[in-house]
Amino acid sequence: MKRSIYIRLLFHLTVAVVLITCLAGALVYRYTTAMLKDEVIGANNELLLQTSKIVDQSLGEVQQIATTLALNSDVQKSVWFPWNLEEEYRFLKNTGALFDERINSSNYMHSIYLYSSVNRKLISSSGITDMTDFSYRQVLERFVEGRSTSAWVAASMLNAEGVRENVISFLITVPFNSVDKKGVLLINLKEDVLYNAVVNTNNRKLGNVAVLNGNGEVLSYKDKSMLLEPFEQADIERIRHDKEGYFVETIGGKKVFVSFLSSSFNNWIYITLNPHGELFKRSNEVIRITLLISVISLAVGVFLMVVVSRRHYQPVQNMVQALVSYMEKPLPKAKYGDEFGFIRESIDRLHHENEEFKTKFRGQELILRDHFLLNLLSGKTADQAEMIRQLNYYRLDLEPTHFLVMAIRVHLNGDMLRSPDEQLRNLIHFQIRTICEDAIALFGKGAYISWFHKHDVIILNTGHCDLTTPATDKAKELAFRVKSEVTSKLEGVNVTFGIGGNYELITEIPLSYNEATEALLHERIAGIGNILSIHDLNVNRANRNHFIAYRQHVDKLVGDLKSGHLDKVKDTKNSIINQLEHDGHFGLNYKNMILFHLLNALLTVWVELAVYGEEPVEQVNRWHYEFAKLQNLEEISLWLDGIITYIADDLAHRRDNKNAEVIAKLVAYIHNHYREPLGLQMLADMAYMNSHYVSKLFKEMTGSTFIDYLTDTRFREACRLLKETDRNINDIAEATGFGQKQNLIRTFKKIIGQTPTEYRNRDVLDRLESLNRND
Repeated sequence: MKRSIYIRLLFHLTVAVVLITCLAGALVYRYTTAMLKDEVIGANNELLLQTSKIVDQSLGEVQQIATTLALNSDVQKSVWFPWNLEEEYRFLKNTGALFDERINSSNYMHSIYLYSSVNRKLISSSGITDMTDFSYRQVLERFVEGRSTSAWVAASMLNAEGVRENVISFLITVPFNSVDKKGVLLINLKEDVLYNAVVNTNNRKLGNVAVLNGNGEVLSYKDKSMLLEPFEQADIERIRHDKEGYFVETIGGKKVFVSFLSSSFNNWIYITLNPHGELFKRSNEVIRITLLISVISLAVGVFLMVVVSRRHYQPVQNMVQALVSYMEKPLPKAKYGDEFGFIRESIDRLHHENEEFKTKFRGQELILRDHFLLNLLSGKTADQAEMIRQLNYYRLDLEPTHFLVMAIRVHLNGDMLRSPDEQLRNLIHFQIRTICEDAIALFGKGAYISWFHKHDVIILNTGHCDLTTPATDKAKELAFRVKSEVTSKLEGVNVTFGIGGNYELITEIPLSYNEATEALLHERIAGIGNILSIHDLNVNRANRNHFIAYRQHVDKLVGDLKSGHLDKVKDTKNSIINQLEHDGHFGLNYKNMILFHLLNALLTVWVELAVYGEEPVEQVNRWHYEFAKLQNLEEISLWLDGIITYIADDLAHRRDNKNAEVIAKLVAYIHNHYREPLGLQMLADMAYMNSHYVSKLFKEMTGSTFIDYLTDTRFREACRLLKETDRNINDIAEATGFGQKQNLIRTFKKIIGQTPTEYRNRDVLDRLESLNRND
């Protein structure tokens, strides 16, 4: 076992602190960067918007001046008239004076030129210049050749001292908006004066503003050497599309944060350039602080690992030793790597062993609980006090006094009865148990026992029942509730209830159970699905005699039906119906029981005589269904007539086709069972026929009576045994079915006039004579 748990635990803690610190630093860095970026973007956008407004306003003033000059009459004359200095030049002088006045009134206006295509010359405040000598000729020619009537361009031109100066020029046609371009007015603005006076309003705080035209060419900036190369076309397209925003560009080998704004006035682009590193200097300081805190946390963690592992290891070691002492078998080392792993695995094992013990104990306790309930029903119990003690120990939902027992017989019909699926049957019994337990909970207190002597049993407490609602009536209500729910939820399943008496002591539970099973015996008369109470039978003891009388009538009807006497069968049936209609001893429930007994007796005859391979279950179920729909005794009588006629015709048809087969089977049975006691009535019952009719058929088919045939068969076997064996006369009489020696002797004397001993001796003498003749 490695002594490293505290070191690893504190190491994990240290790593967690470092990771949390780094994560917090990253979040702070991200937040600071985003905050600085938002601050810079907001300030730059404000600057660009102000600059755009100021520049647009200034350029608007220049355009307004240009428009005013273009509409001046002297300027118009200078465009259209030839410049003949000898004849007339007053309008040229006025034009030059006008230009000079405008230049002197503005701080950032460099010069004003008017080009006349008629004269191919330019006039300014300083005089007339030939087109070929004009230093700004290329810009002017490009404008004249173009289609626009006004334009802003940036260029450089020589001043009077021969120094090249950067200017921003505005060109407009004269006359105003004329596409013929007979004249062009050119106004040059001093770029540096305009930039310092208008554009760069707050250089120290917000940065520098550069002005670009729509193609990305620099019009004005404090240091054009930084922007010798125009921005990439993709950046220009982005600026045109977004109109306002920012991006990071590498200029002169350094990353620059660029904010931009596109003017809707003349599509000029205003940008600010800020060094990227200076803007996010504070964010870099956050990273450095985060790394410093992480290093400090790591050092503190290492220190704690050393100190804590030395001072606090002893309690863990004591716990490990205590766990080892509780274990019978040590844990394999592969399952743990340190002290805590050992403790975890040990606790898991102890918990598992405890759960196994609890499961085994619960299982044994359930078995003992069920065994106690079975003992209650069977009467194999101790005294009253001991049974009450066990009742409390097993926490059964039963009070120690006042009990009533109900026995339940479950019937599966149709396909369910023939199904070999044991799991399905178990599921059905479980569902019935669930239904019964729910009903018991509504009734009060009780217990359910499954499959005791082929019955399910319910033990009910009846102490809460009073005289107005006897315990038997409450039990019938519970039984009816269960029966209704079973038949509605479980198709093809029916239940019959037997209800025992109500007793006070727990030791009397077996008495109530025996009475419940006795009540179930009347299911044969009442039919499947009835609720039978021993209380009702005890109260109406005279009903038992009536039951016996009706039962005798039904037995006579069955006998006549088997014999083929259809008229007698219908007379007996009509007699039973008539007696039930006028019998005042029975209630509707008992009359229904007798009718069900009559129906079941008829169906039993038909099913027992069914041909092998037939499926009578569906027909029987259909007759039961039709019988349940009948409303009165008249309907029942007519319906029974049809059933009796159908069964009688079926029996007659089968009897005509099977007489020979029946007699052959009876003869075979005689040959196989002649050693046993046999009688004509016994064979007639086997064939479901009348004994006289069987005797007649037997005589017709075999040529002898049943008694003669049986006696002859036994006689022949006795002769064989006398010849082939040395067994005594008593054994042979027993082995051949004669029973006693006198019966055998009487038969031999009647048939051959000799006793069995004489027959055997004669047979011996005959064999000896035969041997002598052969010698």
